[in-house]
Amino acid sequence: MAERMNKDLWIDTRLNQEEMDYLWSAISEENKEDAKKNLAGNISKSEQIKDKDNWFYENVLKECAETIYFKDWNNYYNVHVTKCIPPPVFTLDELWVNYQKQHEFNPPRKHDGLYSFVVFMKIPTHWKEQHALPISVNSTIPSASNFMFVRSEKNNHYVYVDYFSLSPEDEGRMLFFPAWLGHQVYPFYECEEERVTISGNIRLYDPISEYKEKENMLKMSENNTKKIKEDLKK
Repeated sequence: MAERMNKDLWIDTRLNQEEMDYLWSAISEENKEDAKKNLAGNISKSEQIKDKDNWFYENVLKECAETIYFKDWNNYYNVHVTKCIPPPVFTLDELWVNYQKQHEFNPPRKHDGLYSFVVFMKIPTHWKEQHALPISVNSTIPSASNFMFVRSEKNNHYVYVDYFSLSPEDEGRMLFFPAWLGHQVYPFYECEEERVTISGNIRLYDPISEYKEKENMLKMSENNTKKIKEDLKK
């Protein structure tokens, strides 16, 4: 997985064939849970997918998370120099696939967690053709079919945008970025095929929260068992 950092904020990388095959296999699994109710996208179909045995996290996402985390000198200093805090442990919190049809879009938003990513699995349109459409051709900022980051900088009142003009050559490309970084997806036109992308969120592992969650699950299970026993006595 060759990678490069842009703007000191995100990683722009390409997945290899094995990694892409793995994701396509995850997409093809049946009986996937609907994810649309939890997402901001104005699109017709989104589904939860699973990272079996943490394969994609271990082989792709972990390195990206550590790269951005230690890009911050304070993190590197605290972990590797003074050793006043332990090395971070990340976990893949959510993973879903989006099917975007023409005219559909994702509005500006940010994600939960520490880091997020998007993998462009299938791009059925070319930005040159999309930007040449009547809706875009006379615009000073043609944006049809683009992916975009929205950001600001410290002590600066300007809002900056970074455009990614997409084409089939971008299939297999992954953008990995801080979850707070605003981003959006513009609609594409005059194409009946779906654009397919995978997104997910990564958070710092919190053993206390996980303990409390499992404790609550145990209490619920015990209460259910108690109720069943009472019903049987009756």
